[in-house]
Amino acid sequence: MQYEFEENIDRSIHKAVRTALRAFKERRKLAQESGSQQMPPTYQEFTMVLDEIMESNKRNDMNRLRTPSLRELFERAWAQKLRNYATQKELRDAYEGLIRRY
Repeated sequence: MQYEFEENIDRSIHKAVRTALRAFKERRKLAQESGSQQMPPTYQEFTMVLDEIMESNKRNDMNRLRTPSLRELFERAWAQKLRNYATQKELRDAYEGLIRRY
């Protein structure tokens, strides 16, 4: 069961990163079309948007679980995954990639 959670959490994190990058690219594109100068987002702004998206994905996954024990297990697995070095590195790499495009 833990293995399934980890795959779902990984998929959800990757999806959230792609969604956040897409949102910032769209914001930059709209600013360019309007002729205004768009400053790159700060890391805090990037993580705030990313956290909102991940929280939404987490709530959707939690709503699918029926028992409180599975929800608790999922919550612990989610928290561990977010503290994982590989996940943190993925988020920093995504931010650095976004900044390089500005």
